Amino acid sequence: MILGGIFAVVSVAVLGGLLSRGRVIAGAESQVGADQMQYLSWIVSAGQNGSILSWWSIPPQSSSNFFHPGFLISGLLNRTGIDVVLSYQLWKLIAIPAVIVSFAAYVRRLVPPGGPRTAALALALFGLSPVGAIVGWNALKKGFPGQVEFAAGELFAPSWLWGYMMTAIAVGLLIFGLLLAESAAKPGASRITKAALPATAFFCSWLQPWQGAELLGAVLLTDLLISDRGTRGLLVIAKGRAALILAGLLPLLYYRWLGSSESVWKIAASANNAVPLWSVGVWLAVLLPWFPALRAFFKRPAGWQETALRVVPVLMLAEYGLISITRAGTFPFHAVQGLTLFLAVLSVEGALLVHNRAWWGRHIPLAVLAVVLMCVPGTLHRLNLMRLEIHKSAQPYFLEAGEVEALAQLKQEEGPGGVLAPIKAALSVPAHSQRPVWVGELSWTPDFRDRVERAERLFKGQLTTNQAQMLVAESNARFLYSDCGHTFDLTTQLQSQILKVTQHGCARVYELRSSVK
Repeated sequence: MILGGIFAVVSVAVLGGLLSRGRVIAGAESQVGADQMQYLSWIVSAGQNGSILSWWSIPPQSSSNFFHPGFLISGLLNRTGIDVVLSYQLWKLIAIPAVIVSFAAYVRRLVPPGGPRTAALALALFGLSPVGAIVGWNALKKGFPGQVEFAAGELFAPSWLWGYMMTAIAVGLLIFGLLLAESAAKPGASRITKAALPATAFFCSWLQPWQGAELLGAVLLTDLLISDRGTRGLLVIAKGRAALILAGLLPLLYYRWLGSSESVWKIAASANNAVPLWSVGVWLAVLLPWFPALRAFFKRPAGWQETALRVVPVLMLAEYGLISITRAGTFPFHAVQGLTLFLAVLSVEGALLVHNRAWWGRHIPLAVLAVVLMCVPGTLHRLNLMRLEIHKSAQPYFLEAGEVEALAQLKQEEGPGGVLAPIKAALSVPAHSQRPVWVGELSWTPDFRDRVERAERLFKGQLTTNQAQMLVAESNARFLYSDCGHTFDLTTQLQSQILKVTQHGCARVYELRSSVK
């Protein structure tokens, strides 16, 4: 499949670009590299403990209650000696096929063969509003263009493979779940199909609760809509889907419990819910190019999957609104991941309702142009933005030779002890030294902005001696790690607190006299 091959190439393009630099990669792979460094810290923690602690505070926060299957598997691989970055990147071998196969299967189920099916799959895999490319080409911007880019990152399927492999797998499971739910409801459905549906829902919810909730809601609401008993059939539907409901709900309740019982999860919820919601203008810029989908949306569906095709987009938007208003979850933007598949199928169906297939056969250049405009500018723009980000190097994409040596020393030092470092350097510490840090990922670091500012001022020599000594004592750190971007010699202010200084090229490790936690 040519489209699948192109998708695979685009999915590994950022990783390939990083590797082509011939430098040591730290693990960041997206415009928000801190996310990948967070995942790598989870991998190391899961490999050591089974459960996941938050290593963005000294000592690590949270009790041993957070378990995640994806990061646990990577953690076990890391324990065997596989590099932590590689242990996470290996998920691409599952995530890329999961998206391609699930999208292709869904399109095959709903779109007639030939040109319409090819167009729908191209739009599903690469479709993106060209507005972002128009208003922000060759520039990293804030404001409206920045918000459009934010939305594009959630919607654009290849970007899930740029460091967010669990998202790609969860979306794939959502699609497989819809196909299984339709098959399982048919008379004579095999036991394998009936067993596969709750298992799919369980892992979908566990990997990413947004998609898990959407799968549950879509199946139950679709069952209700096609039922000739109306609301009176609720009990019958619930009984028939009992295994699905139980399997899909368990991880959702688990995440709800974590969010209400763990202090570090409350920090994450507060940080994530502080992110500004997308404006009406952003929604219009993102969704208006898909206007043919509206024509098909209001067509009476012919069966179960045709109904689900219309239910899922509504549920995604409803979940976004529900989380935004009630704070019943966190980070509502993830609710729309996978939306473009449904918009793609509906758009092709809508185009065929406006003009029949014979008409489009006589106007193939017009159809090709429409698909190209929806796929090519956005894809090239997203790749170009990543090129700019890597060149800018504001994210922890690479480690200098001295930084690699410094992190290796921190890992090899005996005994416990956290690390105080400036933010960009600190993001790499848990993954590469297996030690907690005082400041790190925004969503999980207490008093994040204050800690970022104070740590940066310390390593730039902008604090007074008294302020520097107080900060070091407050941090509970055993080590200070100064990366290649910070050349100030901390011994001028902290001589009485420093036990040993080790120089590694352009990086330094300071061991403090009073090691703490």
